Amino acid sequence: MNRPRVDYEHMLEQFLRGAMPTKDFQATYLSCFKNERELDEPLFALLDELFGDVDSFTTDPRLLAENPDFYLDEARLREKVRQTAARLSKLKR
Repeated sequence: MNRPRVDYEHMLEQFLRGAMPTKDFQATYLSCFKNERELDEPLFALLDELFGDVDSFTTDPRLLAENPDFYLDEARLREKVRQTAARLSKLKR
């Protein structure tokens, strides 16, 4: 069993179910990923891509208006997390 993958699956699921507020998810995800030491390459690449998305999340309407291609609001972040969760489930096959 790939423990980091299971932990990230759980974290993404918690966020998508609404059991983890967006700001908490952002802080937890960024902290966990920055401190990872043992991820295989396919898992690292997938989670690294999501790291960029999570890091781009903001509630600042000015930033969202100025650069909508870079910054993500909550709805767009949730969609990115949904996509990553689906791709993550395919990694374990």
